[in-house]
Amino acid sequence: MTDQQARPEVPSVHAGAPFGVMLRGALVPSLIGGIIAGIGVVLWRGNGAIAGAVLGLIIAIGFFAMGMVLLSKVIRSADPLAFIAASMAVYLAQIVVLLVFLIAVKGRTWMDAKAAGIVILVVLIVWQVFAFRALRKGRLSVYDEVTS
Repeated sequence: MTDQQARPEVPSVHAGAPFGVMLRGALVPSLIGGIIAGIGVVLWRGNGAIAGAVLGLIIAIGFFAMGMVLLSKVIRSADPLAFIAASMAVYLAQIVVLLVFLIAVKGRTWMDAKAAGIVILVVLIVWQVFAFRALRKGRLSVYDEVTS
């Protein structure tokens, strides 16, 4: 039997399009996960953890969202080596900057660095899981369409 159904046209997308899909799929779940983690940390560590939890949520969401936006704008070539190199460089830079932030606020009395670290860790894990999930469900072509 042959398939007589017409295939829907796949829109032409640039190489950075997967990052937009991943951003849309990961942003809301990461916000929700960060808020839940923040509430849990405040209940566990007391009201002094509010500033750390809120700042950790803002920093983590901001860094990961800006990374996806940056990658979606920068990567226009489908060259796999450039694609992977740029992605890994941005991700590594994000993790290093988050680590530097945590080290910088470690001894501060106005903020609970442990609360910020926990919220950032939760957002990081939720972001990665849902970004991967969005990419898998995005149905983006990873090969060149054959022209006939």
